[in-house]
Amino acid sequence: MRLFVVVLLLALAAPARAEDIASYDTDGDAEVSGADPRVAALDEAFAKAVGLALIDTVSAEVRGAKRSELDRELVSHARLYVAKFTVTKDTTADDRRQLRVTVRVDRDKVRAKLTELGIPVMTSGEASKGRSVTMLLRVTNGPSVRASYGASAEKDLPGLGALGSSLRAGGMSIKRPPAAGPAARPDGDLPLADDEADGLGGDAKAELVAIAGVTVGAPVFVRGLPTSGVLVTAHVRLLERRGRKVVGQGVASVGARSSDPAVVEHAIEHALVGAATDVLPPQKQSLAQATGFSGDDTPLGEAGVVLVRLAPKTPWGLVAAEQKYLQGAKGIQKAVIRRLSPGGWVIGVTTTESVDRIAQIARKAPTADTSTKVRVAGDVVEVSIEGAP
Repeated sequence: MRLFVVVLLLALAAPARAEDIASYDTDGDAEVSGADPRVAALDEAFAKAVGLALIDTVSAEVRGAKRSELDRELVSHARLYVAKFTVTKDTTADDRRQLRVTVRVDRDKVRAKLTELGIPVMTSGEASKGRSVTMLLRVTNGPSVRASYGASAEKDLPGLGALGSSLRAGGMSIKRPPAAGPAARPDGDLPLADDEADGLGGDAKAELVAIAGVTVGAPVFVRGLPTSGVLVTAHVRLLERRGRKVVGQGVASVGARSSDPAVVEHAIEHALVGAATDVLPPQKQSLAQATGFSGDDTPLGEAGVVLVRLAPKTPWGLVAAEQKYLQGAKGIQKAVIRRLSPGGWVIGVTTTESVDRIAQIARKAPTADTSTKVRVAGDVVEVSIEGAP
């Protein structure tokens, strides 16, 4: 009994394994006419969250090479890796159910699946190599000016989550902007000058600064529709603090078919993602090795036509010479090239002669400096030509 108590106390005293569960702010939407639009929107949000978790666990090179396998085995089954989720916003606008979700992804499960698939997982040192960035975002809508930084900084600013997801997809880690500094300029494409942004980036201890400005235009009537719409324009500038080097700058405009706040917010997110796409350097794409054709490559016969097949490596000059020779042979009305496939060139010979007779004709070389070998395989005459084209 005493031994059992000692073992139990040791088990209780042993430190529990720290689970690697990370939170990701994502969004999802679906047509309200669907069977269950809320479930469909959640599935989209979960897939985005697992995609962000893969950015934190798999290197960019491996993600590019294994993209289809990662999408098929993990992203398509995102619910398996969701430990918990919280819907922070649920609206219906423009016939779509729109959700904003904080998704907690079990990255230990993600790593276990990656190991099962034989896909390399980044070590903690490799995962920390992503450069840090802070987001200085301003959204101007008429007289309203809202920002993600400064004394009146908002954590739930429209578009902030979408911009953060784009930057994470570019391999960056997000640093919270400081709750101090100069106020956002209400006019102009961007809310801050580079030197002001550099100072705020230093306060946030970030290597990069993403300066973003969104302007929501005044509502206007939409021609042909019984509603008004607004034009949302986003500018994004990515600044490297060391030397104040501009990494990239982009702009995108999205039209919202309503002045409803939820529809406008959705347009803000899409505009920021579009502008960020121009800013971020493209990831290196690696193409998988193309697979050769496998399967039955026997050409289909046709009444009154004898098929003559030449080897696939036969130079075009010899193929044309053989076609011309057959075209002029006695008993042949026409000789046309039917196709080129991995099995070779196929010439269709229109004739009333038999397959053996066409094979006998084909034994003669099409030119003086070539030689031929012929055999009959079923209803196909196979010809091998050697010599100068």
